[in-house]
Amino acid sequence: MDDPGITVSPIQLISGSSPFCQTFFQDVKVPKANLVGKRGGGWAIAKRLLQHERTMIAGIGEALGGGAERASLEVMVGEAVGRDNGRVANPALRDRLAQHKIDGLSFELTTERSSDEAKAGGGPSHTSAMFKYYGTELNKRKYELLMSARGANGLGWSGEGFEPEDLDGTRQWLRSKGNSIEGGTSEVQLNVIAKRVLGLPD
Repeated sequence: MDDPGITVSPIQLISGSSPFCQTFFQDVKVPKANLVGKRGGGWAIAKRLLQHERTMIAGIGEALGGGAERASLEVMVGEAVGRDNGRVANPALRDRLAQHKIDGLSFELTTERSSDEAKAGGGPSHTSAMFKYYGTELNKRKYELLMSARGANGLGWSGEGFEPEDLDGTRQWLRSKGNSIEGGTSEVQLNVIAKRVLGLPD
């Protein structure tokens, strides 16, 4: 990355953070010793790396749907809208919370089964696109649920009248929108699923 001709330009997101960048290569010279794989075969390697990246990104849906995070989500929703006999008071939000917990647990169990198959088969496959797509959508739905529970408090950016967790929640909600871009957009994932998993024609 320090070679002459490489320029990195951060892309600021709506959340205010900048984990995304665009990288420009202009007349960059790479020593032969640094060649990975066969010359001209970089795209095959890049696709394999993307499968690993998509599997990793899909984990946000699994982690935020299960275990301590699932309990934390229920507590946050309950604190935001109140409880009735230990249950989230708002019936509509209670229904959405229950559906999210079911979806998260189902996704967690499915990825566990797939992980065992991937280990036996030598690593992730094109199905990583399925998990990346669903995991990121599940994560975005989680933050939409939290924003609904927080109401007006979920719209704070700065200033008085907002708790620190409200302001942090706003930024996390905005950041979650980027989940469907990183590692390949949701549209790209659907295309991979159609062609490589379902075998549909071009």
